[in-house]
Amino acid sequence: MTIGTPVKIKGYDVHAVVIKNDQDGLTIRDANGREYFCFESELVISTKELVKQ
Repeated sequence: MTIGTPVKIKGYDVHAVVIKNDQDGLTIRDANGREYFCFESELVISTKELVKQ
């Protein structure tokens, strides 16, 4: 996934945007500024545009 892609964590109501992509996984940031590390398989592309970077 590319930086800036809006995503959602599967099974959770967390919408975020990809801020870092490396070989180990992705770092995403939600609208509240919290950062999460996860794998691409845990994410789906979000249709919400609420997330600010």
